[in-house]
Amino acid sequence: MRVRKRRPGGTRAVVTVDTGGGGGGGGGAPAGPVFVLVHGIGVSSRYFERLVPVLARAGRVVAVDLPGFGKAMPKPAEAPEIEGFARSVAEALDGLGIRRAVLVGHSMGTQIVIALAKLRPDLAGALALLGPVMQPRDRHPLRAAMLLGLDTLRESPRGNVVVIGDYLKAGPRWYLANLPAMLEYRTEEEVADVAVPVLVVRGARDPIARDAWVLALAERARQGRAEAVAGPPHLVMHGAPYRTAELLTELARSAVGATP
Repeated sequence: MRVRKRRPGGTRAVVTVDTGGGGGGGGGAPAGPVFVLVHGIGVSSRYFERLVPVLARAGRVVAVDLPGFGKAMPKPAEAPEIEGFARSVAEALDGLGIRRAVLVGHSMGTQIVIALAKLRPDLAGALALLGPVMQPRDRHPLRAAMLLGLDTLRESPRGNVVVIGDYLKAGPRWYLANLPAMLEYRTEEEVADVAVPVLVVRGARDPIARDAWVLALAERARQGRAEAVAGPPHLVMHGAPYRTAELLTELARSAVGATP
């Protein structure tokens, strides 16, 4: 694994983790698919820490920090819309020469990878939506805050350390500036326009991405499938990295084959 340091800018996503060529066995390993990991609101690519090394056994893993989060500083003057975040990820992937990747979004990141697949179909071989947000009844700041608080009570200590640390770094003002875009995005409508296979995954104890919502998104997608992972809440890839990686690898094999 290597860390790539790209010059940060107010409207650019920053690649923080790039495992390079496919396979976990070193330079002689065959090339595998490319997995692009996009985090949610308030956090950074750090919370993929348990998923990255497991997923790197199957292919190349690229994780990004969205503008204003993690290492992608300074913050933009204004909070981007979901499509603006998607364009920043596209710029980063263009710089790496990546095409037809498995785009993996978590929480608000699910909205961003949907927007990215629509804006730049050449970048998307398949989509994985982990813990997708927000179903219609939850599109209110107080309701969203209540669900987030409930999820915090269910997460592991390490998961909470990573998430809360990133929240504090981003700051409440930047979080609140980005919240309207997340709450206003109609995930169930936008996913219907995605042409590639879509896998929707939730942790079985996730209070945010509940069963009915996950199933509805899978049904709205042209080639959708839903999976529930026993055990974890919202941070499904942190609580169950091996099972999450297994599902993503199966998706890559069925949708984009063995090469990027």
